Amino acid sequence: MKRVRVADCVLRIGLPAIVLALLLGCGGGDDGKRLNVYIWTNYITQELLSQFTAQTGIKVRFDVYDSNEAVLEKLASGASDYDIVVPTDYMVRILAKQGLLTPLDHAKLTNLSNITPRFRDLPFDKGNFHSVPYLWGTTGFAYNKAKVGAAPDSWAAVFDERRKGRVLMLDDMRECFSVALRVLGHSANSTNATELAAARDLLIKQKPLVKTYNSSDFAGILRSGDVWIAHGYNGELAKACDEEKNLAYVIPKEGCTVWVDNLCIPKSARHVEAAHAFINYMLEGKNIAAVVNAMSYACANDAARPFIKPALLADPARYPDEATLKRCDFLGDLGESLQLRDRYWTEVKAK
Repeated sequence: MKRVRVADCVLRIGLPAIVLALLLGCGGGDDGKRLNVYIWTNYITQELLSQFTAQTGIKVRFDVYDSNEAVLEKLASGASDYDIVVPTDYMVRILAKQGLLTPLDHAKLTNLSNITPRFRDLPFDKGNFHSVPYLWGTTGFAYNKAKVGAAPDSWAAVFDERRKGRVLMLDDMRECFSVALRVLGHSANSTNATELAAARDLLIKQKPLVKTYNSSDFAGILRSGDVWIAHGYNGELAKACDEEKNLAYVIPKEGCTVWVDNLCIPKSARHVEAAHAFINYMLEGKNIAAVVNAMSYACANDAARPFIKPALLADPARYPDEATLKRCDFLGDLGESLQLRDRYWTEVKAK
């Protein structure tokens, strides 16, 4: 998932890695006291990283990315620059299958029991062999009540021709195909060539309605009024809805993507001990709660609940109920059909 809107306490997108390092007080030093993190943009607070360094003496440097495919490309190229990566569920499976992740040493993760039971042993990583959950959420849409009118409850809302030039879609192949496939009554993880072609055609037909494909400021663009309906991740959209009462977030009746971003250690990591220390630190309830309170996404950590703002816990846009979650799916490993989707996505964007 692409995490984008900036809270004051969060490092800002677009800063060069060297500036990020300076902000975190990073530099040279003992090789065993360094940690290199590759993480979604704006997905951790500077304060937490500073506290980690104060507690452990480990200095943190990190680079940011805005797609799972960037992580795959980096690790598959043989890069040994990173000790922690934060891939989404389906990408954990792909990275593990390609031998790009290091098995976790659970003996070094004393806070592992804090993970909420429903988020343990998930299908993409049985036994949490390669990953532990960091944050989770849904991919729905938010809309401007004054412009859209009657509250929409279906993905059909982003294909409504009355909204020509007023729709924002994520610049994300998997998520856009998920929407189109659901509208057509198919699985978001379909590998059927006929169904994928129909989804492509629907996305091409939608093009005149789409103001922009954007995964870096979807909430900000919705708030600006440039679009009336925005496809995006619940954390940023829910925060926008908190601040702009004319906005509302929807998990459509057809369901949507539910995702979990995870802390993993690459096979090429140079600082494996430091990486385990960082993962265990982020499994402490008060630490991951600080990320939740800043970023507005949910965490899969029972020990965090006493430290999370009550309003966030009570918000169904952030913590949907079980009935809602039953309509939602993880994005799966598509195998060879991923290449077909990639080709179709290129065709969509080229129109």
